[in-house]
Amino acid sequence: MPGVQSTRVRGTGVAGLVLFVAVVLPTTLAVTELSGTVISEEDGLPLNGITVGVTRLSETTGTAADEAIVVEWTADTDENGVYRFDLDETLPGMEALLVFTNHHTRYNELYPAVDLRGMTPKGADLDEPGIVTIDLTAGAATGIDFEVALARTKEMVLMRDGVTHLDTRIWRPSRRPGMSWPVVLQRTPYSQVGPPRFIIGNDFVFVMQSTRGRFGSEGVDDVFDDDGWLENQDGYDAVEWIAVQDFCAGGRVCTYGPSASGITQYMMAGAAPPHLVCQIAEVATGNPYHDMYFPGGEFRKNLMETWLGNQNSLHKLDEVFEHPNEDAYWNQRNLLLRLDKVVVPILHIGGWYDIFSQGTLDLFGRLQSEGGPGARRNQKLVIGPWVHRWYLLPKQGELLYPQHSLFNDVEEVMLSWYEFWLKGKDTGIMDTPPARAYVMGPGLPEGFTAPGNFWRTSVGWPPPSTETAFYLHAGGLLSQEPPTEAAAETTFTADPNDPVPTLGGSNLYDEIGKGPMDQRPVDDERADVLVWQTPTLSQPIETSGPISVVLHAASDRLDTDWVIKLEDVYPDGRAMLVTDMILQGRHRLGFDREDLLTPGQVYEFTVKLWDTSITFPAGHAIRIAVASTNYPRFEANPQTGEPFNQHTTTEVAFNRIVHDQSHPSRLLLSVVDPAALEGCAATEYVTDLSIARLGGDEIRLSWSPVTDACHRQYRIFAGTEGPQWPWIVRRPVAETTATTLTTTDAGIFWQVVSEGSDGGNGPHGVAP
Repeated sequence: MPGVQSTRVRGTGVAGLVLFVAVVLPTTLAVTELSGTVISEEDGLPLNGITVGVTRLSETTGTAADEAIVVEWTADTDENGVYRFDLDETLPGMEALLVFTNHHTRYNELYPAVDLRGMTPKGADLDEPGIVTIDLTAGAATGIDFEVALARTKEMVLMRDGVTHLDTRIWRPSRRPGMSWPVVLQRTPYSQVGPPRFIIGNDFVFVMQSTRGRFGSEGVDDVFDDDGWLENQDGYDAVEWIAVQDFCAGGRVCTYGPSASGITQYMMAGAAPPHLVCQIAEVATGNPYHDMYFPGGEFRKNLMETWLGNQNSLHKLDEVFEHPNEDAYWNQRNLLLRLDKVVVPILHIGGWYDIFSQGTLDLFGRLQSEGGPGARRNQKLVIGPWVHRWYLLPKQGELLYPQHSLFNDVEEVMLSWYEFWLKGKDTGIMDTPPARAYVMGPGLPEGFTAPGNFWRTSVGWPPPSTETAFYLHAGGLLSQEPPTEAAAETTFTADPNDPVPTLGGSNLYDEIGKGPMDQRPVDDERADVLVWQTPTLSQPIETSGPISVVLHAASDRLDTDWVIKLEDVYPDGRAMLVTDMILQGRHRLGFDREDLLTPGQVYEFTVKLWDTSITFPAGHAIRIAVASTNYPRFEANPQTGEPFNQHTTTEVAFNRIVHDQSHPSRLLLSVVDPAALEGCAATEYVTDLSIARLGGDEIRLSWSPVTDACHRQYRIFAGTEGPQWPWIVRRPVAETTATTLTTTDAGIFWQVVSEGSDGGNGPHGVAP
């Protein structure tokens, strides 16, 4: 490699200056220091948290020109800009070390000052003149210094109105002239935090744009209205501006981002910019009426008031409150009504307890079958047991799920998506089934052995199921047997001034709880909450897909709300929330109209809960709770029948649930037969797992291969008991049949888990 000079020296950060000063340490000392500083090219100040990499030159042999070398060691700078390695000088190849900065927000250099073509040196970089290797066998190497520039430029990009400029930041992998890369764009109303490392580190340009009226962007924040296909089309304009820039390879742009950034993507997709290639939309929706502002026709108070307040955008509610019904205003903003305009593949990521879970599912399913060319049959879904964006924590709400419930490969999946669609690489991402959904089960430790808690891949959502009715009976019984009574009803009083408090669910803010939480404080303590519960289950029941409750009910007021919660009742009495929803009485015939109630008249109300996927094990029970308030998750209905947000008083309602032979109020579950999905026999494991202590803190875990007629992929999980059940080994069974663990705890937990098209929990045990 003609560009590489070798030296037995300390180095400096000045290009071309090499000091031939050997430092000889005692030969008995194997660990030798390599250190230096990293300062800012802009102001000369030390940089904290900058990653420096080291690789032996001998390990780069055979690296192709466009291939990144392997980074063997990394260290980050401290607050003084100092990094330090303590390396073993006796390793082969330590006489020629490549040292380089390896950070995703800076233009990176190979020592002493050779600009790289990306975040990590490539084979072609090693042929550049002026590179110096460090000989660590000669002794400590200090003063290996770098002066690096911020890999970001700023543009104020003009939108189609000819007036408004949006603050747009661009991070390039390299500042070498004449280079271009595919682009990943994120548009956000939040502060610009910079590129994800996995994007900029894999030869993409990352562009981040503040939406209209936010931070450095001009204009007024109109809360997603300017991001889509209305008068202003800022998302479209951003993509098309990027496509003609010299840094954009082939005019190819994909988009990225969670939550609000996901919503801006869905809105952009509906505008169909020609140079948009693909998207990754996390925890988002394209249906603002049903998923953001008025689910079930009632105002989603806590989420929207708090979020808009935090954004200094409460003015949006003045406009929204003029449209409490699903009228033309909302239809113009609903991506589900323009699916044919969407022509790009989208990876949709959601959570069962996410604030937009139904929106994620709806867009995945509908675009997969009804999208425009390029979108149809090119959608992907990943959805797990998560609250908003918490993919990497096993603790969700008040339940602890197995470690395999985490989306540990989220960056790998995203990178595969971008490299397939932007670079044309065969990453295998499109060879996998379109939907990857987690079937929830009980929390740990019961969840180790009980059915549920597995990943299922399938061709779509929901999986095949049978709609199964569970009928409400007198005395609070929920049964698959229809009622036979000639007359039966259960009553309660609903007071909007004393609403049922929210306890968890698909919420964003901690003050009202989020995720699965025990509902006993409201179910058991309040007279305005009615519960119906099955007997203890003798067999597990899985429900995956739509869920609804049909109520035959009456009120003595002109309007009231019906709140339904689906709960999993544990053997210890906990009633853990699974999913919930609300229906405003006046919207029973449609959300585009209002039909007030006739006091005392019995109506049929169908409350559609958000989809979920869960197995209720034997020994548990299924419960629904019925009320008329869930505050402040939803606004409390004043029950006067006055127009929304114009009431002058509130009224207490006397509400009746009728559940007799002529009025079969019922819960409808999408019940799945797991074995029927694959046409295979019941799960059957063959394993011979043994655990032995080797002395001290070492434990030997051995097993035989696992076979299962239904599943294809297997994992051994083992770990020590702790607050987050931190697993300390995760090995494919096919690759190894033994491992050694080190733990200071009294025992370890182990589990065989199948993660194929229809997974399940296998054998489980505790080491002594």
